[in-house]
Amino acid sequence: MSTISLQAIKEFHPERFTKRILFQHNGGVTFALHFLPGQQLPVHKHPGTDVIVLVMEGEGTLSLNGVEQEIRQEDVVCCSGEDTFAFHNTGSREARLFVVLNKVPDESYARDV
Repeated sequence: MSTISLQAIKEFHPERFTKRILFQHNGGVTFALHFLPGQQLPVHKHPGTDVIVLVMEGEGTLSLNGVEQEIRQEDVVCCSGEDTFAFHNTGSREARLFVVLNKVPDESYARDV
């Protein structure tokens, strides 16, 4: 068992968002992203994974496959890593996202189960 304090890894940088990896296991990764107002995560994908995002603090605009929606503290988003994903802190205070990327079993594995 491993325990990490989210307060201990909380870090904001005036020039860019920060990423702090918490765990890496079986091809998956768990991390926290920290954004000051105006900072953003560019459009990207995480192929071969399922993506779960929890807004721990703040608010912002999430773009999923080009469709924008407002998300705020305690919202949870689940999507495919094949989807295009971006986040922009459009709020007036810090935003923190807790992200889990779960590796999706390949087809041969899925057939064997």
